[in-house]
Amino acid sequence: MAQQRSLEVFRRYATPLSQSYAWSTSLGWMYTARPHRPIGFDISISNAGVILPDNALYYRVDDIQGVRVISGDNSLPTFFGSNTQESVIGIMNDDGSEAVIPATRGININYALLPSIKFGLGVGKNTELIGRLFPKVEYNGIVVKMWGTGIKHNIAQWFFKEKSPFDLSLFAGYTQLEGQYPLQNSQVAPVVDPGFLQFETKGGNFECMLSKTFPLLTIYTSAGYVYTKNETLLNGNYTLLQLTEESLNIPTDGVLDIYRLQSWKFSAGLMFKIGLVYLNGDYTYGWSHQINVGLGLTLK
Repeated sequence: MAQQRSLEVFRRYATPLSQSYAWSTSLGWMYTARPHRPIGFDISISNAGVILPDNALYYRVDDIQGVRVISGDNSLPTFFGSNTQESVIGIMNDDGSEAVIPATRGININYALLPSIKFGLGVGKNTELIGRLFPKVEYNGIVVKMWGTGIKHNIAQWFFKEKSPFDLSLFAGYTQLEGQYPLQNSQVAPVVDPGFLQFETKGGNFECMLSKTFPLLTIYTSAGYVYTKNETLLNGNYTLLQLTEESLNIPTDGVLDIYRLQSWKFSAGLMFKIGLVYLNGDYTYGWSHQINVGLGLTLK
């Protein structure tokens, strides 16, 4: 039971990371509902940002039987929370004694960013293929890589015999994101070697986008559905510091938690285009404030 209690504490610490990347993979796919003409294309650099709500920066242990805050704040930092808070918690051992340990610390930011390089190619029939990529990057033990593919089709042609006054497209996309974060500075449920927090996010994004194009400006809005599965894994030696004969009850495959996101989302944005260059930005209403900006070149 002591292992299970420690594991639940860590699960609450890591959940906001799963939530943030589950949402961010659904952002930044489109800036207009109008597909490229055959062989028309665009290439851009974009950055999706999820601003975490206050309740994702801290967690509580009041409802975990056998776990209590001995000193310090009762709200403990999650992965994104404070890196200076020094609370102390007690976890009851199976023999009735109590292990006194420092609480986890976060990285002290309230946002998660996901940059990417995006490509779009018109293939005819008012249809466009879209791909995006974030090449593998390694920095101080942090590793992130992503790829995705999607398809957009303009259905406004189904309703207007002549040229449509607006564009209305259906979109479906798939994204896979993998990452790794070293936990040695997080004081996670004190163990001998915290190793790495690894996560893998796979998900689909389905949207209907409406846009109106003017000479230098495109206004767009969309409604969609996000389905994402995130697996959080632990890699390291999780023998408890004060209970060397015990360790966290990590499954043999290392999976700490599986988080599934199934939710509607609503977005609106603007795209400014001068010549071949465009700049776009949009806001998405969902779990939290979500913003995406992009800069690119396009040839219809």
